[in-house]
Amino acid sequence: MRLARVLSFAATLGAAAGAGRAGMAGEPGAPVRGNVQTVRIDVLVSDAGGRAVKNLTPADFELLDEGVARPTTVSPAADAPRLVAIFLDEYHVGAEAGAAVREAVTKFVDRALGPQDRLVVMKPLDSILAIELTTDRNAARQVIQSFEGRKGEYAPRSAYERNFMAGTPARIEMARTQVALSALNALAAHLSGVADQRKTLVVVTDGLARAERRRGLDLPTIDTIIRSADRANVAIYPISPAAPLPDDRAADAVRSLAGETTGRAASVDIEAGLQRALADASAYYLLTYQAERPQDGKFHAVEVRVKRPGAEVRARKGYFAPSPDDALRADLLDRINNPPPAVPLEPAPHASVLIRPWFGMARGDDGKTRITFVWEPAARPVGGRAQRVPTRLVMTALAPDDSVLYEGVVLPTGPGTTDGAGVAPARVVFDMSPGRLRLRMTIQDSAQQVLDSDVRSIAVRDMKNGVEIGTPEVLRARNAREFKSLDAVAAVPVASREFSRTEQLLVRFRAYGPGEAPVTVTARLKSRMGGVMRELEVRRSPGGLSELDLSLAGLAAGDYIIELTATGSAGNAKDGVDFRVTN
Repeated sequence: MRLARVLSFAATLGAAAGAGRAGMAGEPGAPVRGNVQTVRIDVLVSDAGGRAVKNLTPADFELLDEGVARPTTVSPAADAPRLVAIFLDEYHVGAEAGAAVREAVTKFVDRALGPQDRLVVMKPLDSILAIELTTDRNAARQVIQSFEGRKGEYAPRSAYERNFMAGTPARIEMARTQVALSALNALAAHLSGVADQRKTLVVVTDGLARAERRRGLDLPTIDTIIRSADRANVAIYPISPAAPLPDDRAADAVRSLAGETTGRAASVDIEAGLQRALADASAYYLLTYQAERPQDGKFHAVEVRVKRPGAEVRARKGYFAPSPDDALRADLLDRINNPPPAVPLEPAPHASVLIRPWFGMARGDDGKTRITFVWEPAARPVGGRAQRVPTRLVMTALAPDDSVLYEGVVLPTGPGTTDGAGVAPARVVFDMSPGRLRLRMTIQDSAQQVLDSDVRSIAVRDMKNGVEIGTPEVLRARNAREFKSLDAVAAVPVASREFSRTEQLLVRFRAYGPGEAPVTVTARLKSRMGGVMRELEVRRSPGGLSELDLSLAGLAAGDYIIELTATGSAGNAKDGVDFRVTN
């Protein structure tokens, strides 16, 4: 009874996982929309000599769903990797055949399969949670080499067998059959979610009895396996290492696995049986159509005909419609197996007091906005405690779709700084589409020790339409020599907006109209209270760059604004530079 409960749980787990992957339709991954489901039937066509016919067209096929012709799309087997599962039923293979099985299956894995073909090899007591189709052959070789035929040998070899498979040989045989059927059903169900193509399941066994249903327990049977295989487009190829299968119930059960799933049964010549199964996996046609059926869980017959004289057709006899319970279970499992993607937690915003950053915006290429970033260490408070000075920061700039716009070290700017002055830049420039720019900055000292972090986001505006003024850049000079060097295009703007009266400023910016429409630019110096002090001369270069210079010697200590105005046929735009003059 304990074994039955364990097997019932394992069968439910395997079937539920397969049903969830298959969407509870008749085939792998077939979607169900209301009462309409996508049905896929794989078809093998051979000529009178048993050779595969590979040159058929959609016009050569006719498909009848319960006697009604259905419009069908036909796809020949593509060059996609073949999907192969091998079940080594050690409980129903004699010890004398063990060496032959190991040799034939190993040769098949090493020589017949292509490098991209995916494979899984399983024995009855292997965990169904470890089923995985893979191109890695090492795991398969380990299972193959551990295979031993144990038919008629009942000595337990594990705690599971001692606890759940003890008793008379008849009771042990019954338990072994149920274990094999449960594992085989889980393997077939697992294949339902792999791909929308034919899968090959090779079963190496000398016979499987049809297990009787037991009251209160929904244990897999041969019919259950066939239903799982039909749902998943799995073709089963039983191979008997012993003499040809006898005429008994165990042999009939094995033959039905092949006959009901378009596979083929073979005996004695293991290698030939494996090669035949692999050849079929490359020579089928996949027929796809839409079927409108109630969710009744019933089997619906399908007949496939080929309009080619002498052609022999092997196709599935039909498909199972989902039941309401199936659909509900599939929906619940889909929610469990495919939860909404977790939204990564954003670090908390933090503006560091150790740095003074500046962000500039201008019109970029292809309708994007160009971002310029510079920074300087923040001024130390008078009488404040001595602290380490930031000398570099590591910045990551992220677009709204998490793509990285910039990642690397940025050095501080200051008077006289130019591009190329060091290994790392003092100015970072990149383009992005309008949206939210996210920045992550790690602030370091000269020894690259972390002093603080800065996490912020800024709104990047759309500058491709209307009249716009790019963010003004401010360059500072403490003497005539420095001011002359500001004429270089490589001069880097400063982030500071606090200057002494001995300095001179150069302000650069670009003004844009719609398309190439001209704009008129003016500038005024205003006091902190908003009063206009004087008009400022704006020089415009042929490339559209506007600039003005302002000597601070004639200004008293205090706060000021340089107000910029751009006027065009589409309207006007204003921007300004706030700054402070100290003694």
